[in-house]
Amino acid sequence: MQQAALELFTRDGYAATTAAAIAARADVTERTFFRYFPDKREVLFDDGQRLERLLLDALSAGSRVVAEALPRALRAVAADMQPRREMLVQRAALVSSVQELAERELWKLQHWTRSLTETLTEWGVDGLSAAANAEVAMAVFRAAFTRWVTDEEAGELADLLGDTVTAVGLDWVFTEVDEKPQAER
Repeated sequence: MQQAALELFTRDGYAATTAAAIAARADVTERTFFRYFPDKREVLFDDGQRLERLLLDALSAGSRVVAEALPRALRAVAADMQPRREMLVQRAALVSSVQELAERELWKLQHWTRSLTETLTEWGVDGLSAAANAEVAMAVFRAAFTRWVTDEEAGELADLLGDTVTAVGLDWVFTEVDEKPQAER
């Protein structure tokens, strides 16, 4: 349904495309469409929760050294996105051109940032450091992703993440986790 929606949004415009038209293009009933999505906007954001889960799972999959965990989490999302680049390029162009969609995209990324912050805090990182590290990690992701979807020569998203960190000299940003739980400090 997402591909059908992207095709119609691109051809007819976001405002002119209805949920009924998306359902018809996807060869499903309108009722089926609404079982999966509350409105036409959400067809473009359906993957957000899965990607957030992937982000958090990858964050916690290895060492709890923030400078290792955050890049690992971002690379996991990048690896998941890479095979879908063509569709994500089309989606990004649409999202950036429609204020309602751009605002929803920012909300999604803010939610991911809060989730990263909460996880880091649970690990024992102080609140300010956890929030700052999560914000920086998501800024790196946004900058790399934006270049990836707007520059045909950009290469792999995972490589752009590394290039972005290097470009702004972020080695000093990521903090280490105090291995003691907060209750023991």
